[in-house]
Parts: sequence; structure tokens; C-alpha cells
Amino acid sequence: MSLIRPFAWLAAVLALLGTTSSALAQQHQPFIDPAYFHPDFQFFAPAEVSAYSGGEPANIGFYLDYDRMFLNITRGEGEPSLFSPYQGDFTYGNRYELGYMTEEDTGWQMVAWNISGPSKNIFLFQERIDRINDDDDPPDDPDPIIQDRNPRRYILTDSLNTAKFGSVEVNKTWRRKEFHNGSIFEPLVGLRYMNFLDKYRRDTYTRFNETPALPNPPGPGQPNPGDPNVEGEYEQLRQDLAKFENAMFGGQLGFRYFGQRGHWLLSAEMRAFVMQNYQSLYNTTFIRQTRYDGLEGSDVELELHSRADTITGANEFVFGGEIRAEASYELTRDINLRFGAMFMDLARGIGRGNRINMNDQDVQMAGVTFGFTVNR
Repeated sequence: MSLIRPFAWLAAVLALLGTTSSALAQQHQPFIDPAYFHPDFQFFAPAEVSAYSGGEPANIGFYLDYDRMFLNITRGEGEPSLFSPYQGDFTYGNRYELGYMTEEDTGWQMVAWNISGPSKNIFLFQERIDRINDDDDPPDDPDPIIQDRNPRRYILTDSLNTAKFGSVEVNKTWRRKEFHNGSIFEPLVGLRYMNFLDKYRRDTYTRFNETPALPNPPGPGQPNPGDPNVEGEYEQLRQDLAKFENAMFGGQLGFRYFGQRGHWLLSAEMRAFVMQNYQSLYNTTFIRQTRYDGLEGSDVELELHSRADTITGANEFVFGGEIRAEASYELTRDINLRFGAMFMDLARGIGRGNRINMNDQDVQMAGVTFGFTVNR
């Protein structure tokens, strides 16, 4: 449900833009005839660069950018990161930008991000009470051991920083008159949707006795987690899982400032955004209890499984910004290779961890980028 409202707003805005009169199409909506610019498709034509000038005029027409990103993403606060002294973890991502600029010095652009990670966890190998079950071995049972049915070990997992991030933005851009030094300023205003998904996991393993032979319920032979004992007949694996989804929708202002120096195109970009965050927290607790008939050479007598799921929601206000600095080298007239650095700050209003009251944290992403551009 958290995604329906921001996508409904975005669909309504695009529908409104689509009804704009054709006379205003180039100025006020992003849709344009691909043949409007009459491209010659000579992407590998020689670069038009002079050692005594700033280079060729700024490009018009459609353009495409791609960047591979290597970013550090900060960890959550407190217990979800096990009070870690480290500030963040590295991961990879992708950034795509498609847009155009007309001869009237106006245009549109769409930018999309996807970051899968980081995925930073602590793992602990845990042997179970009986790692060899005679009933699973020939000649008692000729079938092979099924690991999923009764694995002889557990890999306990505690999450430190596990997340995913995605972003889509649509911007209206303008190109201002060239400055005396050959640099160009391009302001922008637009709409942006972001989704930050934080994952939480805690695995715990315990051994305990069964309930004594008492006349009152629950009666003898039942699991008794209140009586922990490393030599008990029962073992329990408990997994506490959570997914904290932050679906953010809002507006932004920004600019791009760039200038050409020979074969090099140097640029800087900045965006400032404000958003409404529709948060959803999904909690799952899974418990698996196993009873043996002893500790040495014992067999599994039964297994008990239980699962509990809860969903809670909240809303928060988010603001922040993004800064990028890049240098691209012009290989041909239309194709550049580029590298740079970027920083994004979600300054408040982000939910992380496994409790709904932990929904006002901040997240920073910083790192380097490298990629290519076509006709930019």
C-alpha cells in the first residue's frame, strides 16, 4: 500500500503533461518526436576541438549517460548495526540518464538509480545437538539426507548493514547564456521518487529441557524455553526478520554547471529535494523447535514450527541533497568517457531496523563513478 500513493501522484502529473496543447509541447511536456532533431548518427565522427578555444558549442538533441557507481552507504543507528564503530559499507550501483536539449535552450531529462546493497552480515557456525541421525542412513533409510528437512548445522546470521536503494526523477531543464569564460549554467526543477529498503536479521540458537511431569498444563514433555540447558532434549532456532521500506515522493531544484577545456568537459551538479516518506515495516518471527531422544546417537522425535507476521506504517518528512563532480574526455564528436565523485545526503526521516519508532534516521552515500556519455 505504501507505493500506491506516490505512483498515483506521478501518473496524474504525467497524464496532465500529456494533455498539454501541441503548441506548447516543446516547452511544457517531456514527449517529443525523435525525428525533431534530424540526427545524422555519426557518433564516431572526429572531435571538433581546438587548442585555442573552449571547443565546440554545447550539444543539442537527445543524450544518454551511464555511470557505474562504487559507493559507501552508512549503517543504521544503535542495535540494528550492533553498535558498530564503523560508519558504512561499500557496494556497487548503476545510474542512467536520458534527456534532450532543444535549440530553444530548454529540455527534459529522466534519471534512474539502482543500488543493490550493501549486504554486510556476521555469520556464526552452530552445530546442532545431533549431527548424525541414524534414521537417515542406510540400511535404515536408503534415501539421501535432505538438508532442508533436518540440516545438521545452522549458519546463524546477524545483519549489520543490508539495504537497497532506487530512484527515478523527471526534470525540466533550461540552458542559460554562455558565460564569458565559456562555461554554461543549466538550472532544473523536477519530481523525484526514491525507495530505500533496509533489512534486519537476528538469529538465535538455544537448548533447553522439557517441562517436568506436573499435573497442570502444559503437561510433561513440552518444550520449556525457560529452563536453558546445553544438555537438554530440545533445541530452538529463532529468526527475527524485518524489512523497513521508505517510499519517498517529492520535488527538487538543482543545476548543472559545465565547461569544456580542450578534450575535457568538466561539470558539477547539485540537487536539493524535499519529500514525503510513506513508511512500511514488515516484521517476521520464525521459530523452529526440535526434540531429540537423547544427546549421543539420538534421533529426531519431532519438530515444531511457528511464524508470526506484523505490518506497521508511519509517515515522515525527508529533505536532503545530492552533489556530483565529473570530468569527461571526448573520444569522438559524440562519445565521452568520464569519471567523478558524488555525495547524497538523506538528512532525516529514514526508517531502519526492526522497530517503527526508529523511523527518523539519516543516510549518506558517497563514492566514485565512472562511465560514458553520448551527445552530452
